[in-house]
Amino acid sequence: MNQPALAIKNLKKYFPVYSGFPSRVRDWIKAVDGVTLNIKKGETLGIVGESGCGKSTLVNTILRLEEPTSGEVILEGKNVFCLNKKEMSQLRKKIQIVFQDPFWS
Repeated sequence: MNQPALAIKNLKKYFPVYSGFPSRVRDWIKAVDGVTLNIKKGETLGIVGESGCGKSTLVNTILRLEEPTSGEVILEGKNVFCLNKKEMSQLRKKIQIVFQDPFWS
């Protein structure tokens, strides 16, 4: 059976909002809230949305530059949240991120 090259399952990344003294969590910003998708080998995915909608946070969480609140990212059969630094560094070389040039949009 063909497994996806990248499988994302219910990925969430929340950021706490603090207030008061002593600082307490007052609320949560849900930057990425329940993203699920599969990308087959050879497919290309474009993530499009307005400013502040979570595009960069999604990619940063997939690459583990941000730690997830919950969910799974399976890349080539490996859960990226279970890899050590060396394995993660090697895996990052296989993913390309192309950010939009704001001067050409």
